[in-house]
Amino acid sequence: MQLMNNKIKFVSEIEAKPKPYLFLRQIIESGIFTATIIILILLSVVLILIETFVNLPPAQLSWVQNVNDNLTLVFIIELSLRWLVSSTTRSFLSKFWIDILAVMPMLRIFRLGRVLRLLRLFRIFSLGATFQRRFNMYNKILESRWVEYGVITSFVVFAVVFGAVGLSQFETGINKDILNPTDAFWKSLFSLMAGEYADYPITLGGKFVFLLLLVFQMGVFAMLTGTFSAIMVEKLKESTMHKPTNPEELNNHVIICGYSSKVAVLATEFLLDPAFKNSEILLVSQKASLEDLKLKKVNVERISVLKADFTKMEVLKRAGAKRAVAAVILSEHGENRTTQDIDARTILAALTIEKLNSRIHTSAELYNEEYASHLKMGGVDDVVIQGEFSGKLLAKVAAHEGLLAFFKDLLSRESGNTLSFIEPPPKVVGMNLEEANPWIQNEFGYLIVAIKPKGKELLVNPRRHKIADNDSLLIINPVNEA
Repeated sequence: MQLMNNKIKFVSEIEAKPKPYLFLRQIIESGIFTATIIILILLSVVLILIETFVNLPPAQLSWVQNVNDNLTLVFIIELSLRWLVSSTTRSFLSKFWIDILAVMPMLRIFRLGRVLRLLRLFRIFSLGATFQRRFNMYNKILESRWVEYGVITSFVVFAVVFGAVGLSQFETGINKDILNPTDAFWKSLFSLMAGEYADYPITLGGKFVFLLLLVFQMGVFAMLTGTFSAIMVEKLKESTMHKPTNPEELNNHVIICGYSSKVAVLATEFLLDPAFKNSEILLVSQKASLEDLKLKKVNVERISVLKADFTKMEVLKRAGAKRAVAAVILSEHGENRTTQDIDARTILAALTIEKLNSRIHTSAELYNEEYASHLKMGGVDDVVIQGEFSGKLLAKVAAHEGLLAFFKDLLSRESGNTLSFIEPPPKVVGMNLEEANPWIQNEFGYLIVAIKPKGKELLVNPRRHKIADNDSLLIINPVNEA
């Protein structure tokens, strides 16, 4: 709902509710906030390395630890804010468990054991996760080979630093080959590169660190040689490029079941509609492809995919049908499917969604008009018959030259004019259409084309209907004012 000129209020019957803490969410997702956190993480990692490898006087060591404590407090506040704007605690934990694991050992209470000190190095992985969450929208960067190189490099850096800190903690002064942290660093590096250790660690902790080094060594070199790389790097690229869906995070979203050439148009219109400016779009289909939408110049930043059969109830539950604000079920073709089979899948999905969430606005596309009554009885709000409107439109534009431009202008929010509902200004209440239109055109430049009484069907160009204060007026108006 949007207030215009302090007089006209645009309305939508399927308007999505704004997300909670929207202003706080915008701050957290801003580039400045993310850049600040990245810088603080880097500083924290550097201080951990200084604390471990540099022999500082007690006063300076205490200062480094105090700075790290203050940074820890900042990270805890950051995670608390992210938890506050998350839809569920479960989704927060699944997304930020690395950050939580990295923060806990930085608190003094968790620094009693040497193993827990090593866990502080998970800050490096936390840094990588922060980069991935922030920059997953920059497709050109993510589609290049530099992503794979960056992943492998991060594993190598983490393994070397982890091994150096671990061996320094457990083996210094006990193993004759490790007399200081520098020896531990070189021992870690050469062990990782060679995959062997000249003299095995003496302490149990050192053996555990070396075991993990071997695991990292196998993983890094397997990625470089190809097989392991094909599995791990492709998974990482999929997680950034294809935005795998975590439906538990979605709320007041739009579900589009089925995939066809219409999806690009549908998604674009939803993205442009002010009523859905806070809503994500979830595509539920085994055929859905964000890459295909990108090729059609669709902005996929707010679109995610759930590759599953949308006719199954567990899939629709997972898609968050109970929390969605609107659902569209398209006629999806498949191998050897008849139009009756396609309609049966549409009906099954639509009725299941209505069963899961009776408040949702559901629209469905059918081939056979005789099935529309089944959907209406099941609570489906709107049913579109495949080819019916396109056939009528083709007949009109064929008979009247130039008419196509009128429909193209009105049916899209990308440019020109669009159709919108507004609340009737007090001035026109009690008037009929013939009396109200001149005043609306003179004051706002809009044209009333239909009236929708509350809870009733739309009346197109009604001549005698008196406008009530709870009616909605369908107008033609410029796109930038919708």
